[in-house]
Amino acid sequence: MTVGGIDSRTLRNAFGAFATGVTIVTTRQPDGTPRGFTANSFTSVSLDPPLLLVCLAKTAHSCESFMQAAHFAVNVLAEDQKAVSGLFASQVADKFGQCSWKAGAADVPLVDGSLAQFACEREQLVDAGDHVVLIGRVIEASVRDGNPLGYFRGNYFSIGLEDRLVSAFVAKGATRIGAVLTMDNRILLEEQAGGALSVPVAPEAEPSLDGLRAMMLSRGMKPEVDFLYAVYENRETGVHGIFYHGLVSGEAPTGMVLQPLDTLPLDRVADAAERSMLRRYAEEFRHGTFGIYQGNEATGQVRRISR
Repeated sequence: MTVGGIDSRTLRNAFGAFATGVTIVTTRQPDGTPRGFTANSFTSVSLDPPLLLVCLAKTAHSCESFMQAAHFAVNVLAEDQKAVSGLFASQVADKFGQCSWKAGAADVPLVDGSLAQFACEREQLVDAGDHVVLIGRVIEASVRDGNPLGYFRGNYFSIGLEDRLVSAFVAKGATRIGAVLTMDNRILLEEQAGGALSVPVAPEAEPSLDGLRAMMLSRGMKPEVDFLYAVYENRETGVHGIFYHGLVSGEAPTGMVLQPLDTLPLDRVADAAERSMLRRYAEEFRHGTFGIYQGNEATGQVRRISR
């Protein structure tokens, strides 16, 4: 399907390449019933006067309520609020009965636990294609310390969780930093001596994400690292592994190969921890739900970062 001469899927994917925070926008119907929806299309507009905007799909069930309301609120979500984000993105009828909230200025609903909250008076409504742009004048604002909930390419991510895990493992000693990189349902693997395979890793002289990127670029491939994928301690070698995942473009150079995800030659992956990681990745790729593994080469836990 094309829209204005542009492939709609390409356009959607391009929009999704912009990482954002996540908000819940709330208001009340004329009878006082609270309404709300999850949105990542939130932008600050002006400090003087204090203005912000959110975009609301015309097909949303609550669209008419927001177009009629004189006031609304924007709740900026914290990293531990994926569940409430999913609730307000769902078709559940009584969303407010399943979360903790309170009334703020102008009686607008404020979601408890949010990083920041803005109570707004409606300033302007702008008709914009298949959406309505809701511009609000901020009449009350609050903020607290914490890490935000992020959204990128259809997945949630937590900046704070990744930073804490990486810092903790780097502090423990020798690290091996690599990435699970895909292109068109294929995964990039490096061929070792004797035919063994492994994911690309940063050179020992520069064991960092920047070192990994530089190594890949020097070999004619461009990595686009998305998020942390696994951190673990290999008790047999004493090395701590930190692995990211993302996309890669370019021709596979000599010594590297792009293998289809559904026919990965796992028996050629010498490292047991990497073999387990690649098996998990292939499974999660099929379902579109990824997580961060934390543990050792044998056991650990997966913290979900997408739904």
